[in-house]
Amino acid sequence: MDIIYAVCSWGLGHATRSLPIIRRLLDEQHNLTIISDGRPFELLRKELGTSVQYYAVPDYPMLLSDNSRQFLAKSIIYWPVFIKRIEAGLIHLQKILNQQHCDRIVSDARYDMYSKHIPSFFISHQMRIMNPLRIRIFESGSEVFNKFFFKRFKGILIPDYIEDDLSGDLSHNLKRIDEKKLHYIGILSDFKQKKVQKKIDYLISLSGPEPQRGLLEQKILKQIPYLKGNIALTLGKTEANTLDKHENISIYSYLGKVDREHLMNQARMIISRSGYSTIMDLAVLHIKAVLIPTPGQIEQEYLGQYHTMKNTFYSTAQDKLDLQQAVNAAENTTGITRICNVKKSVENAVKIIMDG
Repeated sequence: MDIIYAVCSWGLGHATRSLPIIRRLLDEQHNLTIISDGRPFELLRKELGTSVQYYAVPDYPMLLSDNSRQFLAKSIIYWPVFIKRIEAGLIHLQKILNQQHCDRIVSDARYDMYSKHIPSFFISHQMRIMNPLRIRIFESGSEVFNKFFFKRFKGILIPDYIEDDLSGDLSHNLKRIDEKKLHYIGILSDFKQKKVQKKIDYLISLSGPEPQRGLLEQKILKQIPYLKGNIALTLGKTEANTLDKHENISIYSYLGKVDREHLMNQARMIISRSGYSTIMDLAVLHIKAVLIPTPGQIEQEYLGQYHTMKNTFYSTAQDKLDLQQAVNAAENTTGITRICNVKKSVENAVKIIMDG
């Protein structure tokens, strides 16, 4: 089959979680066209090489805010921009469809990638869009919004479990969305747990949109000297490929899948953003973590709070970051202990996509 696979460019997580499905589709000899933008686009190019065709299509902007009032004010301005970007994305997609045949469209969190004439599938863990005050009328409205857009897709694939879940109210306890259209496929991760010696005390992984990624990098670099043990820091800069070593600290601009998987398996603890893809990686590897939500990214803030409440991980705000205190608190958490079979999740996803 000829498949267009579109990936949201809000950080690297959407790209990394989609890689297991993409690789499985390639193994089955399907022809893939990748659509993404920014650093996720570059990551996919590095991981997949010339085995697929690529189109860089701008994504819609991320809604970020510094506080609750700002979030509500920005929301009013954001949605017209969001709709306009969706229309622009659809025009880009139609140009591609006019040039080549397509049997399926798979969209990881890109509302602008679907066709009425081609079976289209949407991957997301965010059935409900959170707001900082947890105002029910707005969250209910977000379900109505998703319900409206989901009519354009034949199936919605949720990378989570119905029970003993990782995403909480983001994709559970729904009121408005028809759950018959939802497929809880299990979690997705590009990593596998391996039995290796734990040589790294702290693996610090930076990712996400600028300027917050850079601001966190500055904070981390100032506080790293206060941590004891071997430390690895990955900067998430796909445009570079450097390694700097300073005594017990190794700083990598970017790591490919194999090297990153090796380092994560060697780590006793991870320090990273609280993106959902990261949480899925942590679940597969069974590692404790300090989670630092991207400021103003309500979904990450919710996930940090949710897993702190469950005592699976410890979460702290970026502006209050105290690395030494945070790692001490994280030592008393459990990590995610449930068994996660990514191979089965990928099989579930591919079957749904292929059955059309």
